[in-house]
Amino acid sequence: MQRILEPGQIESLDRTSIPRLRMPQRAEVFSARAARLRQLADGHPLGDYLRLMAALVDAQQRVLDNFQAERPSPESIEQAQQHCMPLVPASGGYDAGRWQPLLTPLLDAVASQPGVSPAVKAVIDRVRAADPASLEAGAQALLAGHGKGVDAASAPFLMAALQVLWTGVASTFDAGEVPMLDVPNVCPVCGTLPVASVVRIGGAHEGYRYLACGLCSTEWHMVRVKCTHCEASEHVAYHVVDTAGDASASGEDVAAVEGGLLKGKDGRPKLDEAAKRVASEPIRAESCDDCHSYRKIFYQDKDPFVEPVADDLASLALDVLMGEAGYARANGNPLLWQNAEEA
Repeated sequence: MQRILEPGQIESLDRTSIPRLRMPQRAEVFSARAARLRQLADGHPLGDYLRLMAALVDAQQRVLDNFQAERPSPESIEQAQQHCMPLVPASGGYDAGRWQPLLTPLLDAVASQPGVSPAVKAVIDRVRAADPASLEAGAQALLAGHGKGVDAASAPFLMAALQVLWTGVASTFDAGEVPMLDVPNVCPVCGTLPVASVVRIGGAHEGYRYLACGLCSTEWHMVRVKCTHCEASEHVAYHVVDTAGDASASGEDVAAVEGGLLKGKDGRPKLDEAAKRVASEPIRAESCDDCHSYRKIFYQDKDPFVEPVADDLASLALDVLMGEAGYARANGNPLLWQNAEEA
């Protein structure tokens, strides 16, 4: 059974006892994601798309294996550390002249896959034919998080090249080089919003929740039962979709079930059936009634193979549930984009 600590208890711990960061593992960051996408594709309604993205992510790993990222200057790193700023902000122009050479081998790898549909080949041809200025404008829109003016079908390919670039540079940093930001819900390496969060298992990370960056693959710690968008904790709830339908429960009730508590602080029983169903699921939506947003959270103790980007993409039914309940998604997924006018 995992230890469950309330936010106040975690914040009272010696912060040095909690690993603050999980830096991307260069040798396997994309290959692990591709393997998970293929695993999730079996029997999935979006299986073909998940397999297509797996082929793209496999290509990312091969490109990353042969790519040497250029670190920022020592002066830039020192300035970021002194001012508690991201080391390589997505909006800071680091990508200029660096990301487009990474795009071609990604396109070549996907185009050469057996059974690639004519529609996918047409998208790849459109990206190949685009002029550098148009590609750069599209990249900036994606890095800004809105994708305005970018063809939704082309966006995952552009984003894949940007991910290789930023993951490559993030993997060169030691955790001790990365500053602690004043804004805890953006990536301390690139300043991007997290795609999801994961409660990890194993070693020093056991039971701790980490926010996962969809751009540079860095993960950073945030206490559990706390909104990852507005940082409120009073009105946090959890929602799932399982074989019995959908279920929701408050953060307090779910924490009570996970902690093996029979009663809460007020003495009321905490054996609510909905809370038990929610607590048993590895994929949940964490909602907040203060900002009316949600972000998904994954639990490795329920499924050790969860991967933030892949599992977020494969759990769109949960997004439908949350949209119908009136909650806004707090972030996008780098492998799936809507045209800005449709969003």
